[in-house]
Amino acid sequence: MLLDAPALQVRYTLKDILGIVESVLKSRHWRKFDIESTSLVYVPHWFFNFDVYQEAEGKSQTYASQMAIDAVTGKLNPLIVQIMQSVPTKRERETTHGIECEARIPSVQNKEVKDIAAIKVAGEMNLSKEVVTVTGVNLLYIPYWQVWIRLPSGTKRIDLDAISGSPVFISDVPERERGSIEVTMDMLEDLKTPAGWVDYSKKAFDWGFGAAATAGQGIMGSIAPWMLGTRVGQYTLLGLVILFLVIYYFYLG
Repeated sequence: MLLDAPALQVRYTLKDILGIVESVLKSRHWRKFDIESTSLVYVPHWFFNFDVYQEAEGKSQTYASQMAIDAVTGKLNPLIVQIMQSVPTKRERETTHGIECEARIPSVQNKEVKDIAAIKVAGEMNLSKEVVTVTGVNLLYIPYWQVWIRLPSGTKRIDLDAISGSPVFISDVPERERGSIEVTMDMLEDLKTPAGWVDYSKKAFDWGFGAAATAGQGIMGSIAPWMLGTRVGQYTLLGLVILFLVIYYFYLG
């Protein structure tokens, strides 16, 4: 596909993106989901430099930075600026990946950019637009993967930039509430690793043993080193943690 302005080259393949989506959904406790469809979309952005000049109490203050505006929605996109500053990127006018894709049409035109950009930046910084000067305007297409997923609660779309693989507005995907049995099973799975059970051991002390320590600090002062410093004590502690978690989530949770 030949574009009317340069575009950033795709760095993350669809396979990479689907792996990220799966990780995100699992982190939100979704175990059952289906990928309905995917697409690669090039979204035009206006990149620009801006300077802020103010005078207050006889002193002048200046500030300069770079920003981008989504040329379709007209919204500021500081994330893509940060990504471009931290991730090596290449540009091309004609796509070379051979993947079917589409390019969005800008709704913000070149002649409007400076005025709109000054208003947006001033609003974000709580300033008057007269103190903002916009220069160096350039159009650049950013590739995004769009992934539609089907959840028991309905179909959701996750957008991820194809440069860093970062999800956009991932908060739109709800976090699934887990049942007590599922929580317990997840905790037992975590306890298979040393780091996992050490973490839950600390929680167990905070939840239960901490109260006991307050009541009898002398006793806990002698038991704690044995539990944490000897192999037999560690296995005993692990068993107590598992028992405590099972009792808590089945009977008290």
